[in-house]
Amino acid sequence: MRPLTLLALFAGCAYFNTFYNARVYYREGLKLKEQGQAGQAKPKFDKAIEKSALVISRWPRSRWVDDALFLIGRGYYEKAEFSRAIKSFEQLKLAFPNSPFLPEAELYRGMALIKNGSFGAGRLVLEGVKQRYPRLRDAASFYLCLSALERGDDQEGVDSLKVFVRLFPRSRYYREAVRQLAEGCLRLSDYAGAEIWFQRYTEIEPSARKRAEAKVKIAACFLAQRRYEEALKIVGDELGRYQDLDDELNLTAGKAYAGMGKDNEALAAFARVRANNASGAEAAFMLGRFYEENKDFGRARAYYDSARLRRVDSDYGVLAAKRLSLLEAIVGDTTKKRSPAEALFLLAEVHNLNLGEYDTAMAIYQQVYDSFPDSPWAPKALFAQAWILRRVKQDSAGAAQVLRKIIAEYPETEYAAESRRWLGLVRSGQEKSPVR
Repeated sequence: MRPLTLLALFAGCAYFNTFYNARVYYREGLKLKEQGQAGQAKPKFDKAIEKSALVISRWPRSRWVDDALFLIGRGYYEKAEFSRAIKSFEQLKLAFPNSPFLPEAELYRGMALIKNGSFGAGRLVLEGVKQRYPRLRDAASFYLCLSALERGDDQEGVDSLKVFVRLFPRSRYYREAVRQLAEGCLRLSDYAGAEIWFQRYTEIEPSARKRAEAKVKIAACFLAQRRYEEALKIVGDELGRYQDLDDELNLTAGKAYAGMGKDNEALAAFARVRANNASGAEAAFMLGRFYEENKDFGRARAYYDSARLRRVDSDYGVLAAKRLSLLEAIVGDTTKKRSPAEALFLLAEVHNLNLGEYDTAMAIYQQVYDSFPDSPWAPKALFAQAWILRRVKQDSAGAAQVLRKIIAEYPETEYAAESRRWLGLVRSGQEKSPVR
């Protein structure tokens, strides 16, 4: 064999092996990502991109260049570097207009544009894929449905997914379309629809774990429809199968029992939710609210504090922090005797200063004035109203009206003196906020 022939053969093996390794790294990255190990998948995609780029730079005339360019785009897409993915797919289209990879590259370019926030451009590309490449019509249609969900239009997404599952019952995207349809209905509070689609999903999903997750969602749909017995049936069937799902199941059970008026069973179920997550915060909040309503303020404070610590950034963690502030302010030192006027004023103060619920505070301050007009708390409550009107609501005219009422009805109080300063009736330095 001649030296030139040997050299060509060696070069061919070299670039084939390099690209073969690039594909191996890419497949390994995909597998890790599907297993939820995105951090470990990233270096694999990096290696795939690196090896593919090496093929292009060292062997620019080889038959694998368009393959490599497509793989680079796919690697960037899986890493969520969508701008780079778009650039690679555009380069493939310009350099290799007849490449067999062009249809899929266009599909991924449309998806990457949508992921990158260019919804209009991405949808145009996907519509083009639907028209030009029949074998990708279902894929393009599916990702067009998802694009509506990506931009937050759940109703359009749900409507288009219903059309998709009717038109493409044999598509490889059908199962995921059913799941997305169920989730979209749930976000729209269409609990009956969500229940139907989650049930359909459990019939076609091969993974036992994913079927269990769907059944947890079905239980939530039953709960929202006040079908408590059916929700509890699912809880009984699924509890203990997957430990990390038990908290959500116990939370559902607690709500169902509470809805049925079975307080003891509800409390027991809520108490079994102990995780430091959103479910744990909600369960602790529910316990706190129960004990607050039953005037057991010590336990209520303890559970609200637990809810806050479990997940302070969750909705129920925030609510628990507010209820805790409210209890601390109202109950606080239980040995101290307060007049009804003072207690009501302090409640208004909590809504004003601690919770920032100004309309509620305004209403309670008004109650103080209406119910206890002769108490020292009445002018203080009116002045607090004026402060909210002027500083928070930017209603100077409304504040002036309240200030004049203080001057007229409580002329000898410090609040009347402060009102005169605010109205410019006497010389003053800086305005003062109400004396607390």
